[in-house]
Amino acid sequence: MNSVAFQRLVFAMLLLLNIPFLKAQSPTKGTSVSSRFLDSVLQDYAFRSFSRHRQRTGAIYDGIVSPEFTGITVSALRLRSGRLRRKGFYGYKEFDIPGGVIQSPYVERVVLVYQNLGNWSSVYYPLPGYLFLSPVVGLLVYNASHLTAKRLPELDLRASENPILIKFESLGLLADGVLRKCVFFDLFGGVEFDRVLNGSVCSSVKQGHFGIVVKESVPSPAPAPSKTPENPIAVGGGGGAGGGRWNNEWWIGGVVAGVVLVVVVFGGSWAVRGFRQRRRIEKMEYEAEGGGPLAVAAVGSALVPVAMGTRTRPVLENEYVS
Repeated sequence: MNSVAFQRLVFAMLLLLNIPFLKAQSPTKGTSVSSRFLDSVLQDYAFRSFSRHRQRTGAIYDGIVSPEFTGITVSALRLRSGRLRRKGFYGYKEFDIPGGVIQSPYVERVVLVYQNLGNWSSVYYPLPGYLFLSPVVGLLVYNASHLTAKRLPELDLRASENPILIKFESLGLLADGVLRKCVFFDLFGGVEFDRVLNGSVCSSVKQGHFGIVVKESVPSPAPAPSKTPENPIAVGGGGGAGGGRWNNEWWIGGVVAGVVLVVVVFGGSWAVRGFRQRRRIEKMEYEAEGGGPLAVAAVGSALVPVAMGTRTRPVLENEYVS
């Protein structure tokens, strides 16, 4: 096995070992590490595009990514550093690079690698509290001295006169009045926000990854319950959820009121019955006050007066005097 084949085998093993772990990263410090690993992988795919074409300075070559990165596109553009600084380069996908940009350290030729993360944008660049209206696109600059090199470090690219413009062609649908923001992810895990120009254009003075986002809508609070009517009237079927709730409440209130009413009625009737019984006993005692007190006997739980045991002796019919 030659050295080139061995290097490819080692790289493939590293890729297989790292990719599942990277996808499982949470949106914390680990995510910036996974996105940086992705940059090195996409740099290799972009550089491979030169081997399939006759290498021409100033030509854009689209790379081919492996199936596990389906949805991500990469391209490579090789330029002389002097030409890039004097004239810039306009129309490199979404990027317009003006004259006056400089790279550090200085090299004779550079390769500008373009990335479009598509539906992987929020995976490698999660932004809690925001929704992406555009895919995340990246522009990274490398030394063009070795087009077969892998995991190259990026050069530092700065715009010294006019900013780099990122023109997004299409954005996701959103409601009127929602504020759009440009978001910039630098190569060190930093995040910056800026205003959107002309509805879909962002600007920057350095390389990195860019997108347009909006804040996630906050659920509106539930409306306050309506006041209970003083004289509720049952209307129709009332099949709605709210009607059923109010019907249940009134039904429970009616049951409670009925129980209270029954207790009041029976308590009042017992009180009236006791009052009448006491009045009857007092009257009987008053009428019998001339002949002595009446005998008292227990009837149930009450004491009532009763007649004495003596009564008028009966007279037989034949005892009458004719």
